[in-house]
Amino acid sequence: MKFKTKNTELTPGADNNYASISDFDDLVFEHKNRDYGAYQLRKRYNRAVITGTIIASLLAVVVILIPFLARPSSERIISGGGGYIQVRMDKLQPPPEEIYVPPAPPPPPASKMPVPVEYVAPVIVDSIVPADQTQIITDAALASSDSDIIDVTAGSGFGDDLLSGGDGSGNEEPLFIVEVMPTFKGGDLNKFRDWVGQRTRYPEEAITNKIRGTVFLTFIVEKDGSVSNVTVIKGVHPMLDDEAVRAISESPKWSPGLQRGQPVRVRFQIPLSFTY
Repeated sequence: MKFKTKNTELTPGADNNYASISDFDDLVFEHKNRDYGAYQLRKRYNRAVITGTIIASLLAVVVILIPFLARPSSERIISGGGGYIQVRMDKLQPPPEEIYVPPAPPPPPASKMPVPVEYVAPVIVDSIVPADQTQIITDAALASSDSDIIDVTAGSGFGDDLLSGGDGSGNEEPLFIVEVMPTFKGGDLNKFRDWVGQRTRYPEEAITNKIRGTVFLTFIVEKDGSVSNVTVIKGVHPMLDDEAVRAISESPKWSPGLQRGQPVRVRFQIPLSFTY
């Protein structure tokens, strides 16, 4: 069986590969409209393939060359007035970052350990009055006196220029020596010294500043046994003076002194020694 085309006669099974695609297209579209449609597409297929291949190759080449064309040149020519100056634009590395290391802080000053101060309770010493400033009156002198008035010349620290004694009925001036001296809780002056020593507190600030010394005070035992007029006659420091006055002022009542059987005011002088 043979197929006859416009230009060629085709025999099925023969080694002619249907002559060509073009002839095959003519065979397929024989007696059909060939002005448009599939026939025209088939006729232009080879040319379209070649054109597409060329365009794709050109696009591939452009894509490959774009990175090279876009890379900035490391060397540029700058035109000047009378010639050309060649400037090389090399990539500069950023300077190394400097790390600031703060200086080490100075070592703290060595703390001084406070020197422990051993506390020693204040010591009450016996009243000492200079012999050249006090008139000593003995019992014999008192018995041989022709007058009931006892004259005592006070020292410079007693506060009274002249103290006179009497029967205690009309004289308000305190006396230093009376027939029956006041007693403290049934004891003598030593018991009062012990009581004051137990209640006196050595100020901590005075210990720290190494302040010490003896405070001389006077006080009066009134007719009712109360203590009044606590006065510093020779001080050391306000801290010690105030503490001595406070301790003596808190004294409970005494048994009052008696002169001719009547209660009288009696003045005492007492030194309070602060030592550590």
